[in-house]
Amino acid sequence: MKFLEAAIYAVIARVDFYFEETGRTNSFERFPYLKTLAERLTEDALKVWEHSEGMQAARYWELMNLTGDGEAVDSVVHTAFDLCLASAYVPEFGAYLNYYSGNVATVQLAFEMEGIFCPSYEEVVDKLRRLQKICRIDWSKVPLSYAAIEADRRVMAYLFMEDSENDKLLEQFVFGNGEWFLQGDEIHSMFVHSELAAACAEWLAAKEASTVLQIAGDGGRRFLAKHIARLLGQNLLLVSVEKCKAFFMEAAEKHRGELIRDAFWRRGMICLYGLKAGLLEEWQVTEEDFRKNVIAPLLDMGISILLCTEEKFSFYGGEMIGKRVELKPLTREERQQVFEGFAAMYGLSIDCAWYSVRYRLSAGEIAAALALWRQKDCGTEQDFTRISTWLLSGRSRTVLGNITYPEERFTDIMVSDQVQSILEQICCSAMCGYKIFEEWGLGKQYPYGRAVTVMLSGPPGTGKTMTAQTIAGELGLPLYQVDLSGVMDKYIGETEKHLEEIFSFAEKANVVLFFDEADALFGKRGEVLEGRDRYANMEVAYILQRIEQFEGIVILSTNFYNNIDKAFLRRMKYVLKYGMPDKDIRHRIWTSNLPKEQFREELDIDYLASQFEFTGGMIKNVVLSASVSAVYEERCLSMEHLLQAIRAEYEKMEWPVSPGMWGEYEYLMM
Repeated sequence: MKFLEAAIYAVIARVDFYFEETGRTNSFERFPYLKTLAERLTEDALKVWEHSEGMQAARYWELMNLTGDGEAVDSVVHTAFDLCLASAYVPEFGAYLNYYSGNVATVQLAFEMEGIFCPSYEEVVDKLRRLQKICRIDWSKVPLSYAAIEADRRVMAYLFMEDSENDKLLEQFVFGNGEWFLQGDEIHSMFVHSELAAACAEWLAAKEASTVLQIAGDGGRRFLAKHIARLLGQNLLLVSVEKCKAFFMEAAEKHRGELIRDAFWRRGMICLYGLKAGLLEEWQVTEEDFRKNVIAPLLDMGISILLCTEEKFSFYGGEMIGKRVELKPLTREERQQVFEGFAAMYGLSIDCAWYSVRYRLSAGEIAAALALWRQKDCGTEQDFTRISTWLLSGRSRTVLGNITYPEERFTDIMVSDQVQSILEQICCSAMCGYKIFEEWGLGKQYPYGRAVTVMLSGPPGTGKTMTAQTIAGELGLPLYQVDLSGVMDKYIGETEKHLEEIFSFAEKANVVLFFDEADALFGKRGEVLEGRDRYANMEVAYILQRIEQFEGIVILSTNFYNNIDKAFLRRMKYVLKYGMPDKDIRHRIWTSNLPKEQFREELDIDYLASQFEFTGGMIKNVVLSASVSAVYEERCLSMEHLLQAIRAEYEKMEWPVSPGMWGEYEYLMM
């Protein structure tokens, strides 16, 4: 006879004996099968059961010791567990208990079988909490002593199945589709924060009771939690806080019990992650509710909690948290360490110092981006840029603007040598600024105001947008052109909220932030004549402060330089004023925009450049319009097509068109 069968037959016989003593004689009369089972329990079988050292016995006593909290096995808990085990193994026994006692397996019956007929409420709760580690408890029952106790499939599988079958079944029982991090699981070493992990593990190890460690910050919180568990030699169950919403709804005790049993099943701690500011308000629960329904029940059961939250999330009730640590955004040097660590692990050959400057990612984001990049067989750096931008934008399009990946270079823009030199300085400042702050030691003198800020002003069509695209293209960065119509909001505070979203994303993804026609947002502050004026001035003040804190690249363009608030101009590192291009630049613009020679007739570019004082944008319009006419007529592009397009451009701009303005080509316009 196997160990568990002997234990089950023994408790069936004990219940019959107890019923006999309490006046329920001949209880097996209606349940003959139970009588047959009880009669199988011979004295020899009991001796074997008492001295059994097989797998079933080892696991059985392991579960019993788990309910004892390090103390001796409690006799009431032991009996109650045998009752629910027998009910699960022999369904007829559950019917038998219900017939004679009006209930299934309960601690009340276990107390009575151990000679305790009037247990206190505290004693009942204590036994049920011990049993909750391995059994389902119906906490809604009144009185609690009659709460149903059930052994779930995990318990039965663990006791009766072989290891391989049991492991497969256990995988189906992870609360809320959580994730177990077990001591045997692989995890790469920490490239940063290793000292913090050691300090947290030491603090937890020194605690005599269960507690809460809050890990707040920007990224890598779960990774840190796993390393803390590894240092403590404990398994870790990672569960999204969203799954705990059920703790505030119907059947809360059922869900809470499942989480508790999961934690005890693999002898682990629990990591609750994803707690954000506003989440509790969204659930319409208070911090006290969260403590009472989520934190306290786990602590009462002796389960320590690692609580991963946003940096700005903090409990006002200090008693919730035993210790709070904060993961600050990685410094440039720390990002380099992370890039170097993953580059060595994946066998990648990349300039880690440059990547650490260009991509202001958290450790987790670096890991995710490099893993995806590696799957593409280590494509170009532009592939990595696209991957990191996609990850940071939440795998969706950016709603407050448009991200492009310009391919223009300095050779594509027609500007003076002086402007060309300034543009090269701007790119140098973006690429090598960290050397000034770190290697040259000027970081302390510039704790803020490190952004590369550029103001582009001039009439429409003079190349402001092209310049922004060229800077981004030369740096190999995405260009994030902000949609001001989506940013500016009539509701107070919404504009600032949108701007914060934009700047936060730009800092992370290291995009070139471009505000076109910026005077609409960065205009002069005015006199406060009504309530809205005061809030408009507050928006400007907020933007000034945010630019001071920003460490990326910001480009503003405006057609009306004098309308820009002077406080913004003071914060601009570079100001480029574009005027009408001179003859030489116009010649280069005409040359670069005209189609290849096989698609055009002999064209007088010297005449076009000297005769018409057009901006680059106007020249592009003329060439495109003339090319369309030529294709429509199935001819090559000619001077006639260009001059007709120039006339149309004059009329569009409401400029006067005189007969003598065409010079030597007057005959083409007659």
